[in-house]
Formats: sequence, structure tokens, C-alpha cells
Amino acid sequence: MKKFLLVCTAISSLSLASAALADGPSYVEPEPAPLPPTPSMVQDWSGAYAGFTAGFGFGEATHSFSNGVPTGGSDPSGALLGAFLGYAWQSGNTVYGAEIDVMYSDYSGSFIDATGATSQGVIDTNWQGSVRGVLGHAGSFGQRPALYYLTAGWAVGEFDFLGGPSVPVPPGGGYSEQLSGWTAGIGMDIAMTDNSALRIEYRYTDFGEASGVLNPTFPAVTMPVEVTQHSLHIGYRITF
Repeated sequence: MKKFLLVCTAISSLSLASAALADGPSYVEPEPAPLPPTPSMVQDWSGAYAGFTAGFGFGEATHSFSNGVPTGGSDPSGALLGAFLGYAWQSGNTVYGAEIDVMYSDYSGSFIDATGATSQGVIDTNWQGSVRGVLGHAGSFGQRPALYYLTAGWAVGEFDFLGGPSVPVPPGGGYSEQLSGWTAGIGMDIAMTDNSALRIEYRYTDFGEASGVLNPTFPAVTMPVEVTQHSLHIGYRITF
């Protein structure tokens, strides 16, 4: 009888222990620790800024003549060196503002057509500049903040033009004129520090058409010239 009671007691104890385990707190897997925040790649591009650029221009200057001699293209090209100044506002990732630039220009070229009624033309650029609006997006380039932007506005340049028959070289008649037209392009500023950036830019410029007589050797001949330019620039920007 005693053995029977002991067995019953042991079974009851095991049952109570099993119930206690069943009613006890269940295992809950701990939540993973939060990752450290990733630093934002969006930089504040607002404020006044200035910088300098160096570049290269290439394009077309089409010379025509009122006396009917052959039209020609002098295919100018050359170095560009200048400075820019601007102001930008930023709202979220959108950046907008205005910018001006002035550049020394070695944009020059010439042509000679020695067949039939011969002709030649020369273009030499003294300086050029622009006043433009800028609209951009603040993002990143690799691990660096960057500003991607479009720009467009008014362009101006001062040019010297020569023209005449194929000899002598260079021709003895010509004129100078300040042209104005339009320019548009695309660019990227890549942040180097909190207030400085490397600039890469492409622009297309249509300076319009010049027109003047070939004084002093051919005062009765007018030589209109249409001038366009593609240009690539690299520069450095500092925000104040």
C-alpha cells in the first residue's frame, strides 16, 4: 500500500511540474539592436558662391560674302579661362539660383577657299561671358554629396573678323563686333569639403550673327558670320 501511495505521489509531482512549466513564461527572441544611422549624403548648397574654370571650346563660324564669293566655315576652337559668381537657394533636394561668368577666350579659327572666286575668313574671340539661371538636384556621387544641375541664359562675346580673297594671308579687311545670344548646358558639382566642390560642365552657346564691312580693303563687301560653340569646363567652387 505504501509503495502504491509513493508512486501516486511521484506521478502527481511530475504532473504539477509539467503544468508549471506549461504555464510559465515562454521564450521570446530579443529584437536585434538598431543599426547606427547612415549619415545623409544631401548637402546644403544654398548661399553665395564663387569659383574659377578652365576649359576648351570648339564649334562653327560660317562666313558668307555679299559679293557672292564662296561661303566658308572657319571651325574655331581654343582654350577658355575664367571665373563665376552665383547665389543658390535650396528646398529639400531642389536647388535653384542664378550665376554669372566671364572668360578669357582663345576661341579662333580660319579657312581658305582657293578655287574659282577665292575667299578666306578669320575669327578671333577676345572674351565671352553669360548670365544664367540654374536648376539642380542635390544627391550624391559615390560617397560624396553632389549637385546635378541644368543651366540656361544669355551669352555675350567680343569677336574680331577678317575676310577677303585667298591672298594675302591674313586678309586685310575686317571688323569687330560684340555679339549676344543664348547658352544652355548641364553640369555637376562634387563636394570636396563642406564648402567646396569640383565642377564639371558642358555648354552649348549660340552667339547669333555678326555683320560688318571689310574695311579698309573691301568697304563695299559685307561679311556676315554666324558663331556657335560647344564647350567643356572643369573648375572649383567655394560657398561662402
